[in-house]
Amino acid sequence: MARNPFGGTSADTAEDGGGVRIPGAIGTVWDGPSEGAAQVIDLLDSDHAPMSTVVADADGMIPSFWGPEAAEKLWISFGLSRVSLIATNVGERMAEHVAAFDPHGAYAASSAELASLRGTPGGLATLDDRGRVPADQLPVLTPKMLDWIAVTAAPYGAKGDGVTDDTTAIQAAINAAGNGGVVYFPRGVYRTSAPLDLPRGVTLTGSHSNLMVGPGMTKADYPCYIQALPAFTTGAMITIIGDADGTHPAINGEQRLYNLMLDGSQVKSGNLDGIYARGNVQNVVMRDVCIRDMPNNGIITGKNTKDELPYSWRLHSVMVDNSHSNGYVFDRNTDLTMIDCQAIGCWAVGFKITNCANSTFIGCRAEWTGSHGMHFTGAWGNWPGSGSATISACSTDRCGQDGVRIDASGNGPFIVSALMTRRDGRNGGPGGGGFAGLALLNRAPVVVNGLTSYVGTDDAGTAGTSPEYGLRIAGARDVAVVGAYLHGATSGVHQEGTNERIRLTAITTVAGNNYAEDRVQSPQ
Repeated sequence: MARNPFGGTSADTAEDGGGVRIPGAIGTVWDGPSEGAAQVIDLLDSDHAPMSTVVADADGMIPSFWGPEAAEKLWISFGLSRVSLIATNVGERMAEHVAAFDPHGAYAASSAELASLRGTPGGLATLDDRGRVPADQLPVLTPKMLDWIAVTAAPYGAKGDGVTDDTTAIQAAINAAGNGGVVYFPRGVYRTSAPLDLPRGVTLTGSHSNLMVGPGMTKADYPCYIQALPAFTTGAMITIIGDADGTHPAINGEQRLYNLMLDGSQVKSGNLDGIYARGNVQNVVMRDVCIRDMPNNGIITGKNTKDELPYSWRLHSVMVDNSHSNGYVFDRNTDLTMIDCQAIGCWAVGFKITNCANSTFIGCRAEWTGSHGMHFTGAWGNWPGSGSATISACSTDRCGQDGVRIDASGNGPFIVSALMTRRDGRNGGPGGGGFAGLALLNRAPVVVNGLTSYVGTDDAGTAGTSPEYGLRIAGARDVAVVGAYLHGATSGVHQEGTNERIRLTAITTVAGNNYAEDRVQSPQ
C-alpha cells in the first residue's frame, strides 16, 4: 500500500489559542480526534527519513510529510485540540481514477481492473443513445440509502419508450416504496392502461413538468410524462382512496406529486380523469404538476360510503390544460390551498369549488374555459366554526361564461381581493348571455376589495365583444365592493332581482350601469 503526503499547504499551520503561529512547535499525530485514538509515529519527512513527530518551520508552517500506508486522514495537535489533516494528493488520485476509464490515458495500461468498472454501478457512467444514464448503472439502493426508486431500475423495469405498457412495472415500484419512499420517473414516456393506486406517504416525482405545449414545443419534443393508452377510457390515471373497502385504508394521505405530467391525448373517448381521490384522503401536496388533454376532469374528488371527502390539500403551480370537462373539482375539501394554479382550455368549468371551507386561492388563473372560470357554489360552512374562501390576486381571461361566479350560501364571508377579469362571457363567440367578469348570486356574504373587468374579443380580433357586464349582482345578499374599474359591453355594473344589503364604493364604470354608489340597497 502506498503512503500519501500531508501538510505543506497554505492552510497547514501551527497556532496557539489566539491564532498566532508558533515557529518550531512540535506536533503529535493521531489516527482519530478523540482521546481514545492512537498516536501515529510511523511517519516520513519529505526526504523519506523516519520521524515520529512533526516540527513546524521558522514561519510556523507544517512541512510536507508522508503518513503511514493507506492513511487518507490524520489529526495533529500542538498542545491544544486536535485538528484534521487531509492527504494532499486527493486530486491526483481522482485524476488517476478518471484516466483509468480512458483508453488513451496515462494510467490505462496499469488500471485494467478499474477500467472494467466502466458502465457499472459505482463506476464511470456511460450514456445511452438518448443521453441518459441507464438504470442498471445507477448505484443499488439499500435501506440505509435514500429511499428513491427509479421505475426503470430492476426489478421493476419500466421502459418509458412511449410504446410499452408500463403499468405493472410502475405499480410495483410504488408498492415497494413504502411510507416516505420516492418513486422517480427518469425522462421518458410511460404508457399506462389502468389507474396507478397511491398508498400512504408515497412521493411520485418526474424529471420535468411543462406548464403547457405552445408553438414550437410539440409533445414529441418533451418526452417527460405518463401517458394513458388509447384503450384506457374509464377511471383515473392516478387514484388515492381513503375507504375501508378491503383494499385501501380507512384514512389515507400524505402523498406528494412533484415535477410530474399526465397526458390523456391518446384517449379519444370515455370519461378518464387525471387524478381522482375518494374518501378520507388528507394532506396531499402537488407541486409543478401538469395534467393535459384528459377526456374528463383534470383533478376530481368524491366521497366514500361514510360521506367522507378529501381535505387539507396543498397545490402549488399546478396546470390543467384542455380537459374535456372541468379542470379542478373539489367538494368539501376543507382547508384547501391553491397557489399559482391554472386551468386553460377546459371545456366546462376551470375551478369548480363546492363547500371547501377555510380555503385559500392565491394567484390562480382560469383562461378560455367553456363555462365559468372559477365557480364557488353549494352550501358553505355547514358546521360550527367553518368559514368560506379567500380569493387573492387571481385572474380570468376569455372564459365562456362568468369569469368568477359566487352563488354559494352560508354565513362565512368570501373575501375577494385584487381580482382581474378580462374578456369573459365569450358565450361561444357572440358574447351577451348576461355573463360578467364577476357574477355575485350569493346568499353568503361577499367582500370585494379591488376588482377590474375589461372587455375584448378573441386574440385575432374575431368573435363578439364580452363580457356583457363587468359586475353582475342578482338575488344576492350582503355584498360590499370597494374600489373597482368595470367595463362591460352593455354596462359596468348590472343589478337584477331582489338584492339585500349591497354596498358599492369607489366604482369606475365604462358603458351604462344601473346602480347607485355608496349606499346600502334594501329589497324593493
